[in-house]
This record gives sequence, C-alpha cells and structure tokens, in this order.
Amino acid sequence: MSNSATYKKPPHKKRKTSPSPPDSSWSPLSSLPDEMILSCLARVSRLDQAALSIVSKSYRSLMASPELYKTRSKVGYAENCLYVCLLTPPDLTPRWFILRRGETLNRLSPIPSLCSQPPEASSVVVMDWGIYVIGGFIKETTRTSDVWLLDCRTHTWRQVPSMGVARACAAVGVVNGKIYVFGGCLDPDSSNWAEVFDPKTQTWDSLPPMPDRIKRDQYIHDSVVVRGEKIYAVDGIDRTYCYSPCEGKWGRGNDAPTNGNRRDWCVIDGLIFCISRSGSVYWCEPDQLECEPEGMYWRKVKGLVSLKKRLSSSRLVHFDGKIEALWESYKITIGRDKKLIDLLPGTRLSNSGSNILLLWDVIEEDHLQIWCAEISLERRQGPEIWGNIVWSNALMSVDPFLHHYKCASMVVKSNAYNNILGFGECMRCSALQR
Repeated sequence: MSNSATYKKPPHKKRKTSPSPPDSSWSPLSSLPDEMILSCLARVSRLDQAALSIVSKSYRSLMASPELYKTRSKVGYAENCLYVCLLTPPDLTPRWFILRRGETLNRLSPIPSLCSQPPEASSVVVMDWGIYVIGGFIKETTRTSDVWLLDCRTHTWRQVPSMGVARACAAVGVVNGKIYVFGGCLDPDSSNWAEVFDPKTQTWDSLPPMPDRIKRDQYIHDSVVVRGEKIYAVDGIDRTYCYSPCEGKWGRGNDAPTNGNRRDWCVIDGLIFCISRSGSVYWCEPDQLECEPEGMYWRKVKGLVSLKKRLSSSRLVHFDGKIEALWESYKITIGRDKKLIDLLPGTRLSNSGSNILLLWDVIEEDHLQIWCAEISLERRQGPEIWGNIVWSNALMSVDPFLHHYKCASMVVKSNAYNNILGFGECMRCSALQR
C-alpha cells in the first residue's frame, strides 16, 4: 500500500440539539397566523393553561392577552370553574383551590395563595377573568381597605387600588362592568357607606348618600344582583337594601324573614336560592325582594332528603373563643339570644351554570373531609322545583385534624371567559366566618 494514500477523516457525529429553553419565543405554532393560534389556544382547558404558559414567553403572553379572552367568548367556549378558599388551623393563611373534574372522581387542586390575604370577613366578587378579594379583618378585629385580584387565566395575584373606607363583611355586586361595595364599615356617615370601583380607570368613587330614613347595619351577610340591574344587600337582621346604578337611587326591599337563618344567596336562571341551617335548600322569585307588606316567601327545593342529614350536621365553619365573644357582644344590640353555631348554616352554596353546588364537611374524631355535590334543578308544573344529585364525593381530606374549633371556607364560581352580569352573588366570608 502506498504511503501516499489519502487519509479519510472519520464520519462526523451530529450533535443532539437541545430543546428550546422555556423562555424562548419559539413555539411550534409560531408559523401559523395569529387568528389560527388564538383559535387553537381558545379551546385549551383552563386547568391545562398553567402548564402550557411555561412552554414559552409567547404562549404565556397569549394566555393572559385580552385577544384570547375575546376569542373564547366569540367561539362560545366558556368554562365554569369552582374556586374554594379554605382556612384550616394551625395554618391561619387562607389557601386557594380549584375544582378539577374527573370521569369518576372530582377533587380540589391547590393554586397559588395570597400570604397577605385577611383570614376573616373578606368579600369576594367575580368579574371577567378575575376574582376580587375585598377588605376583611386583619389582626383579629381591624378592618382593611385593601383589594386583591386573582387572575384566573394565570393564577397570579396582584394588588389593585384600595377602597376609600376600610371594610369587613361588606356586600358586593357587579353591574355594567363596575364593582359596587356596601356597608362593612364602622363610619355611620351615609356618604361613606358605599362606593364603586371602575376597573378601566382603576379608581374608586363614593355613591350618592343613602337617605337617613333607611336604617342600615354595618354587617352584611349576603348580596345578589337581580336582572343585571339592581344590587340587593341583606344585613345582619335580615333587612334588605337596594341600589340601582342606572338611576343612581337607593331603596328598601322586603325584610327577609329566614326561619333557619338562610345564607349564601345566589341567582340561578332568574331565581334566588339559599341554604338553611337545617340543611334545606330554598328558592324564591326575585320579585319577592320588592318592598311589600307580606315580606318574602321562600319555598323548599324538593327531592334532596338524602342529603339533608349530612348538610344539617356539617360544621364547615368552626369558631374560636374570640369570634364567639364578638357575637355575644353583637347579639345584644339586635335582640337575639341564640348561640352562633346554632344560627349559621354549616354548608356552603354556590352555582355552576344552572346547577347548584353544595360544599360541606364531615369530621370523625381527628379526620376531616370536605365534600361537594352538584345538584341539577327541574321546575315542574306548579310552584315546585326539584333537585337531582348529579355527583357527590369527598374532594379532600385533612388528617389529622386536631383544631376542631375553626375551619372556614369561601366558595367562588368563576367564568373567566364570558362577562355575565349577576356574578356579584358569589360567596364571601362573613364577619363571623360562617
């Protein structure tokens, strides 16, 4: 063999290319038109958005963009999601969860919580893609004017401008894209009793003073928006007030005699629903709120006998000595002699579309379970509404649960993609953590 033979280099091995880093702006969809990208992402479940948003900056930007929100509304892809806020001692920081629906089992999945959230008496309202947490008690009995926003698209928190007045256990409602807040303040001046927040301008303004002839209470336990026009608030002694934003006028509604102390009012398909201490679900026509001598007339939702015992025995809200003492001092002023635990329902009620959602607890020795049931509603001939259990199962367990004195919850329904007026009835913690 000749020494002059040509030397051939060994074949070059191709290096493996690493995937683009998470912060890269490249994505497989980047070559598609923007309208097609939005159309694809608009059909992604909200429960998968958090994982998808870390793929790239472009995805993350699109997930939080108003264009995606508009596209979802345009294609009619709306998801009703249940958010639950739980406070289970010894951890005194409220923790947030979202309900994940499965084929055979539904469960609560944690999402980022807010370390600075007041543990007591915050009011909550849903608008567009966000959940607003308004006011509350900090340092036991000190009210705050802070307002926080949970972005349901990215599950991130940010602070929004504070109210003009510190409040706890206030009424909230949304009409025409603005948030109205009533009561919950110690200041007896009617000019400070209510204010409105405009998310577009990020400003708070006072509402016209309530007439002196309308007596008002600092504690509000429920509020509903009726027909997207009027906001009704129910105070601690079951008086109702209303405000019409389009007219800029205050009014009195019917007193709401609630035998069994009914709470968690919400509007479903134009009817008002609530839950009683006995574990029964009631409903009434919204016209019953109009001020008439005979007052409101509530009818029981039939067909839920199998749930009543579990709902009536629930103690989802447990009280420590300080809260009991607060009630003892307050009940004297309103002329009641009942114990707090015997007055307030231990079950929470919200809605998912046209269905009812019930949340309650089961405690056995040192074991706690949080249960949920979805109830479909059927209006039959005559003034009867029947409920049918769609599903029911335990969502989570706390084991061991040694602090029986207090377990508070807040239930919020969010529809992040359609701005439907009337979500102002979403649940909130009351001043007494019902």
